[in-house]
Amino acid sequence: MNGCGCGCNCSENEIEHENEGCGCGCGEHEHEHEALIVDLEDENGNVVPCEVVDGFTYKENEYVLVQNPEDGAVYLFKVVGEGDEAELTIPEDEEFEEVSAYYEKSLEESEEESEE
Repeated sequence: MNGCGCGCNCSENEIEHENEGCGCGCGEHEHEHEALIVDLEDENGNVVPCEVVDGFTYKENEYVLVQNPEDGAVYLFKVVGEGDEAELTIPEDEEFEEVSAYYEKSLEESEEESEE
């Protein structure tokens, strides 16, 4: 598996390309990316498998957006730790506001660039 986590097992001898989204540089072949699913517990104690729909870095911290398939709600979490030891935590109010504003601004800038 490459460091990008795309799940491919490409050999170094294959022709390099830009894989859509992950930039893994793997040989020319189709990639099927599996969704990253995390189990969240709702207010009633039920475990709900939710998909990680986006991730980004802000001020040297990793954050993810997780979507609840039952109601479509999207939640922002801070990733603490690495690999299998990583945990999702809810940012404090001030951090949440700052990170949310950063993410929304980066989305707006991306949309403006794609319109050009």
